[in-house]
Amino acid sequence: MGWAICHTPRRTRLSYRIISVEKYQARFYDSSGNAPDQVEVQVESGKISICGSSFAIPFEDLQLQVGGHGGDRFKLICQKQNVAILSEDRSLLHALAEAARGTELGKQAAHADHKIVKRGTHNARYWSIVVAVICALAITGYLLLDPMSAAIATMIDPKFEIKLGDMLARTDKLDKKSENFHRVAGIGQKLTQQLEKSPYKFQFFVKKDKEINACAYPGGIIIINSALIEKAKDDDEIAGVMAHEIGHVIHRHTLKQALHNCGLITCLSLVSGGVSGPGEAEKLETVFALAQKLESLNFSRGQETDADLTGLKLEVKAGYSGQGIINFFKRLEREENSLGPGSARLFAVLSTHPMSADRVAKIEAELQRLKKETGQP
Repeated sequence: MGWAICHTPRRTRLSYRIISVEKYQARFYDSSGNAPDQVEVQVESGKISICGSSFAIPFEDLQLQVGGHGGDRFKLICQKQNVAILSEDRSLLHALAEAARGTELGKQAAHADHKIVKRGTHNARYWSIVVAVICALAITGYLLLDPMSAAIATMIDPKFEIKLGDMLARTDKLDKKSENFHRVAGIGQKLTQQLEKSPYKFQFFVKKDKEINACAYPGGIIIINSALIEKAKDDDEIAGVMAHEIGHVIHRHTLKQALHNCGLITCLSLVSGGVSGPGEAEKLETVFALAQKLESLNFSRGQETDADLTGLKLEVKAGYSGQGIINFFKRLEREENSLGPGSARLFAVLSTHPMSADRVAKIEAELQRLKKETGQP
C-alpha cells in the first residue's frame, strides 16, 4: 500500500501542549542507506526527540505518511534533515495528536489514529463474519455427508465395489487353511445360501489376531479374527456375528461409512469425476486408507439395526438359533463390566458394535416374529 503524504506547513506563533514524557518504540532512518536503528522516541513540547541522544525534530519540520498493509503503520519524515521515524505504536500517534493539537500535524495524527481504530473494528467484524460463514459451511457440509455418501454409494457399480474390497482386504495375507478357516467358511456358506438375490460373491477369511473383532469389506469379504472364534462358545455365536457383518455388506454400510469418513470434498469429486474411469480404484484405495481403517468404522444405530435384522433372518433360515449374537455380546459386556468403571475397553468388537438395551430388545422382538413365521419353538 502506498503512503499518503501530509505536508505540515511552517507557521508562526504556534502553541504546543506539554504532555508527560513517555517512550515509544520506533525505527530511525537516515541518509546513510544503512539498516534502520531500533530506537525509543519521546513527544515533548513542540518536538519529537530520540531517547539517549540530543537529536530532536520540531513539529513544523515533520510530514506524516500513513500506510502499511493494514493501514496501521505511519512514518514521520523530516526533509530538512533527511531522516524518518517509522512506527506502528498507536500511542505515539495519540501523543502527537494531543501535543500538536490545533496544528496540521496534530490534525493529521488525530485523523490517522481514528482511521486505525475504525479499520480495526471493521477488520474484527469482517473476520467474525468469515469465521461464522466457515463454521456454517462446515456444519452444513457435515450434515450433508450422510445423504451425500449414501447417494455416491448407489452410483458405484457392485463389480467395482468387489474389486475395491479385494484391494483393501489384502486376503493374500489371511488364513485360508486352518481348522478355524474351514469352520468359518462352512458357517458362511450356510448363511449366504439363504440370500435370494445378491450381486456379491461372499468370501470368508480368518485373521490371526488377539483382538476380538470382525469386519466386513465392500463387495462381500468378511474377516473374523481368530480370537473371536476362540472366545465364542458355539457355532450359533459365530454365525450371529458373521450374519451381522453380511447385513452390513448387503446394505453397503461399510462403503457408505468409508465415503463419509473421506469427507465432503472427496464425495463431490466422485460425483463430478465418476468412479469407473481408469485409475479410480487406486485413487479410492488411497483415500480410504487415509480416511480410516475399515476394521474400526463406527456405524450408526440405524445401520446396526438394519444389519442385525437382515443377519437374523439369514440365521434363522439357515437353522441357527438366532440368539447367538445376543449371548456372545452380553457375555463380553459382563467380562468388561467386571473390571470396574474407568477401565480400558477389553473387546474392540464392543466399541465398533455396541450392544445397547434397545438394540437387544429389537433383535429379540424380531427373533420371536421370525420363529412364529417359520413355526419354530
